[in-house]
Amino acid sequence: MRRRYLMLLAAPLLASSVALAPAHAAQAGTAGTSGGEQAVKAVKVTKVEVVTLLKPGETVECNGTPVAMAFDGKITATGPGTVRYHWTVNASRARVSPGSFAFGAGTSTKVALQVVDMPAPKNAKAVTGYVTLHLPDQKKSVRSQQVTFPCKK
Repeated sequence: MRRRYLMLLAAPLLASSVALAPAHAAQAGTAGTSGGEQAVKAVKVTKVEVVTLLKPGETVECNGTPVAMAFDGKITATGPGTVRYHWTVNASRARVSPGSFAFGAGTSTKVALQVVDMPAPKNAKAVTGYVTLHLPDQKKSVRSQQVTFPCKK
């Protein structure tokens, strides 16, 4: 009798935990690591490009202070979801300016501005650099053109 009484008390608790499980799973689908992966799979990146905003060939002062180079990363995607990105500069593997874009239904383009300070040593002949935009969830990377600024004499 006592065992049956305990089972009757436990039954509503089990039922409520089962009823809560789908709601909890739905919340996990919109937040957290597993939710980010689900959202990323829903969005399809159709185009990625990196545009150099400063024209190559402009002369710069090479006096030991860094030279700013600006780039736009354009991501075009279809469908709802989130696209994570980060940048790398020159051959470095260090991640710079990580971020994400939320895309709604339909096709749209988002732009990320990246300004990089490139070293300009004294008496250098030129300052050269490039950036790469990485979309890790889509396994895509796009590199900018190499930009070279001759140093003023």
